[in-house]
Formats: sequence, structure tokens, C-alpha cells
Amino acid sequence: MTTSVSYDFSGAVVLVTGGGSGIGAATARACAAAGATAIAVDVDPARLAGVASSGVIARQVDVADAAAVRALVAEIVRDHGRIDAAVLAAAIQMRTHVEAISDAEWRRHMAVNLDGVFHCIREIAPIMKRQRKGAILTFGSGLVNMGWPGASAYAASKGALIGLTKCVAQELRPFGVRANVLSPGLMATPVFLDVATDDEVAMYRNSVGISEPDAVVPTVLHLISDASASLTGAVIERRLVPAG
Repeated sequence: MTTSVSYDFSGAVVLVTGGGSGIGAATARACAAAGATAIAVDVDPARLAGVASSGVIARQVDVADAAAVRALVAEIVRDHGRIDAAVLAAAIQMRTHVEAISDAEWRRHMAVNLDGVFHCIREIAPIMKRQRKGAILTFGSGLVNMGWPGASAYAASKGALIGLTKCVAQELRPFGVRANVLSPGLMATPVFLDVATDDEVAMYRNSVGISEPDAVVPTVLHLISDASASLTGAVIERRLVPAG
């Protein structure tokens, strides 16, 4: 049986961080194609150039910079009047064994992966509360539960997002605003491919599999759409379905 699902985001304003590559870029393009005003945010201007040609509004912002995030959100509300969904995908990953992690490397993981999400939610929450509607999506990782050598800073930052998002979900529920966590599984994105060894990639491809970013977009769109209007405070773990 073949099932086709489509989404109509006409009139919606969607903010996507980490929007220059990977899941963020794929999501921003899909939202724009579905009629949304999609704003892709990334620290890398070269990556943003690749999505700006797809009808996506590109903004160069480091989400670790609280003042820059505040200015960005104010600009979006000034220009578009609202923010209906926030897909907070910006993340970094470096692989360093715990005894060799510098203070700067540890703090950069937390600044981007955790503080960056917090900065966005803190600015977006009052807007969505006034609207009495909105969806926030953050991203976890399977490494939180399984661990991996050298990934302690990344996994710690992702684990903290679960607690943050669940608390936000409880606070915003009375206002019709939802917040969920998606653990997308192994993805062929720079966050994974830039740090994984060839042996690691081969092992995963031959076992659990590695998805292309476009493959997770339907799940993302579902979670920010009215189709999941009753879902909040959840941690969704996406697993690949074996072919055949």
C-alpha cells in the first residue's frame, strides 16, 4: 500500500535554525514549498546561499549569541507579524575523549546545542503565547542513551534538551503551544559525517542504516502541523524501516 501525505502551510511563518544544511535546510525548503514563509538561520553564509534560492529567507545568526537571537525574532515579528513554528536544529559535534576536552570546546557545544535552543525558545514563547498557538521542535540524539567514545559533550548537550523541552511543554500547554523532541536517527548530515570515521559510517550503513535529510522531513512537518495538535512534551524516536 502506498500512502501520500501533503501539508499546506500557507500563511504560516516557520523559523528553522541550522537551516543551511542537513535537516534544517531540507525542512526550510519543504516548508517554503508548502506555502510557508520559511526563515532559515545559520552561522555559515556559504551554506545559507544554498537554501536562499529555494524561496527561503536566509539570515546569518549565531544562535549562541543571545542578543543576535533577540534581534532576529524581533525582526521576524516586525516583518511577518507572527511565528507559527520553530524547528530548532542548529547543532555542532566534535569528537574528543573526555580527558582531552578543553573548556572552550565543552562550552561551544553547550552554547550552540543547548543555549542556542534556550535563546530561541525564550524569545519565541511570549509571541506564541499571545497567538495562543505554535509548535516548537527540538532535536535529541540516540547517543544520549547509547553513548559513543568522544561524544560526551555532544550527548550531554542533547540530553539536557529533553528536560528543557519537557518543561517548556508544560509551561506553554495552557496557551495552546506545543513543544516536542525528535530523535531523528542517524542522518547523512555534516553533524554526523564530518566527525564519524569511515569504519563507523560503514558499520551503521550495514546495520541500522543512515537516512538522507529529506527522509525525516515528513516527520518534522507532521510534528509542527495541526496533524499533531494534541501532542506535546513527547520524545519521538524515529527508526528506519528495513526495505522490503
